[in-house]
Amino acid sequence: MSGRMKAAVYYSPRELQVETVDIPEIGPNDILMKVIACGICGSDVHSYGSGFYIDKGQIMGHEFVGEVVKVGEQVQGIEVGERGTGFSAGMCGECFWCKTEQYFLCPNLFKASTGYGLHGAFAEYVKISNAVPGATYHRVPDQIDDYTAATIEPVSVAVHTVDQCQPQANDQVLVMGAGLIGNAVLQVMKASPVSKVVVSEVSLKRLQAAKEMGADAVIDATAEDVLQRAKELIGVGPYHFAEGAMADIVVDAAGAPSAVEQSFEIVRSGGVIAFVGLPEKRASIDVTKIVHKAPRIVGCLGGDMGKAIELLKAEKVKTRPLITHVYPLSRAREAFEMQMNARDAIKVLVTPE
Repeated sequence: MSGRMKAAVYYSPRELQVETVDIPEIGPNDILMKVIACGICGSDVHSYGSGFYIDKGQIMGHEFVGEVVKVGEQVQGIEVGERGTGFSAGMCGECFWCKTEQYFLCPNLFKASTGYGLHGAFAEYVKISNAVPGATYHRVPDQIDDYTAATIEPVSVAVHTVDQCQPQANDQVLVMGAGLIGNAVLQVMKASPVSKVVVSEVSLKRLQAAKEMGADAVIDATAEDVLQRAKELIGVGPYHFAEGAMADIVVDAAGAPSAVEQSFEIVRSGGVIAFVGLPEKRASIDVTKIVHKAPRIVGCLGGDMGKAIELLKAEKVKTRPLITHVYPLSRAREAFEMQMNARDAIKVLVTPE
């Protein structure tokens, strides 16, 4: 398919312009999708607000659902007209990490992936390179509505995060941050299941959503001492020379330096800290707490779209109530500004006209 399309093009921090650009050309192993809806990821917000991760001229957007409109002649198992989502993953195939099947650690990943290096889905059309069902492309079942389908990718990140934590049935979990990924982590943890999930957050809107999504307790980080409340809700965790809280697992989905620092106090000795949020500023870490509490620390990059789709299909994870705003592509800049407003927004979607 040749022709022109509308797309939101990044130029500099907080400068996003909707322009007419070429529709992507596909090769024999690629597919072209007509975008139905695309969510604004936290990493997109960092890119938009601070210029992190991308260069001038980038079309962002990787949390999307679309309709397949063209299929390369070498592609198998994908049909024109079906709904799906996917991610062009720019692994090199030659580095140490690719050869050891740690693909998401490939240094090339963000040079040639959907929304990073390659044009993304804040546009009318998006290309998925090397489209393979179950890998770079996933069909969306009829039971999942369009807007929910646009959250499959962030839910997949939440699924991967929980898998990394290896939760047990009697675990007490504290999730820091209640944006869409934090709320999804909460729900995946509850479905695991674990004993208790507590959520801390600075946005009252997001805290209310966490209550509605099944949190056993919530902490208003603007009005309460998070550590003290964690001790009251989860228990006191004494360790060498001091005491913290007793969380078996702490998931930082807030991406704030203060949350990073607090996580080392809230986790029990020998517990797990999972980092999935992306702070724009460096946190100050007391390494003595790592030495004396010996937590297992994991970074959570990547996702499991197949499992995310199954959880959404079964309604074990619900994201539709977390979608607070939907903007047309022509108002993409306004959509990004709203997503930056944690007081009023949880998940913002952009849809082509």
